[in-house]
Amino acid sequence: MALNADESIVAPSGSHPRELETITPPMILAELRKGVLGQDAALRFAAVAVYKHVTGRVAGNVLLIGNSGTGKTTLMNGIQRLYNVVPEYKGFRSMTILNANLLVDPERLEFRPERLFAAIEQRARVVEGEGATPTQIIRAMERATVCIDEIDKMSTIIGGKPNPIGVALQQGLLTLMERNVVPYRMRVGDGDAAHLEAVEIDTAGMMFVCAGAFEELYEQVWRRVTTPGSGEKLRSVATCGADGQVRIDTRFALADFFKVEDLFDYGMVPQFTARFASIVLLSDLSVAVLKEILLNADDSPFLRSRQFFEVMGIDLEMDDLAAAFIAEQAEKHSRTGARALRAIFSTIINPFEFDAEADDVIEQRPDGRRRLHVTADLVRSTLKI
Repeated sequence: MALNADESIVAPSGSHPRELETITPPMILAELRKGVLGQDAALRFAAVAVYKHVTGRVAGNVLLIGNSGTGKTTLMNGIQRLYNVVPEYKGFRSMTILNANLLVDPERLEFRPERLFAAIEQRARVVEGEGATPTQIIRAMERATVCIDEIDKMSTIIGGKPNPIGVALQQGLLTLMERNVVPYRMRVGDGDAAHLEAVEIDTAGMMFVCAGAFEELYEQVWRRVTTPGSGEKLRSVATCGADGQVRIDTRFALADFFKVEDLFDYGMVPQFTARFASIVLLSDLSVAVLKEILLNADDSPFLRSRQFFEVMGIDLEMDDLAAAFIAEQAEKHSRTGARALRAIFSTIINPFEFDAEADDVIEQRPDGRRRLHVTADLVRSTLKI
């Protein structure tokens, strides 16, 4: 759905605050797209979840499943940036991103909600500013978005054996996601008058976004699908390579065969899984998306290298076909996603970053500047493709 010119999520300066209901999911999606490439399906779910959260509708908790490098953390950061650029979302900016293992005491096998609340409180104090009252801090905390990464590492089963830490974490988070009032000792006052005071935090207005690679889930579903007599089979697809050659590949995509019951076999507690309004599988990145990331993403290894060479007065350029070859090689490493781009591009560019003059590849331009040109032939010879 395209947005009209008057539907920008960022209102013109000086305009009156809008009703939160008027900032629609398509507007939220358009903003999230600015920072996350190739995951439109996941972003649609995220947009709806944010809309539900800020308008006080039913909980929009989301579970993200995707290979490393497919954009889970980037999506979380995108939600945080969204809250920051929309003035009407100021009250929802107390967002925190935590690693799942920080929320459990491994020795006592106890869930530690105060660690989560402490992170939210710290963020709330930054958002509300100096002089904020305890009531204001609590109000900000109760509207927080809580992002928990590597939730897959907290399975109740690891290596076929029970994992008590995973049980403690999932049961603990389940308590929070079930809209409970939880006691918490919060810092009150400043200076010498500061002290800890018992308060109550109502989690009903919080949104939870949990994410993980779930690597063993891929093997688990693969075995189910490829077992003789399963009634399922892998799909063959025709792909056109960067060199123009058409190939027929048989590929496995988790999204094609995933069932919620697979998470139970993996070791996720059914009651915990049921607290998510959406279970979203992020797509493996295509060659086209990887090429776009390589050339234009904020953390692109090509753009970082270009900044490096600018210091030496060298303009780094790359052929479109060279970028396509690099993306094509990265796409073969679906388990590492966009991270594979860094390793592959580094293999090509590192010798020149070490000594740009060594192979006499720097061209002198008429305007006095110099150019380093990454060609398709250079990529082919370096990567031996």
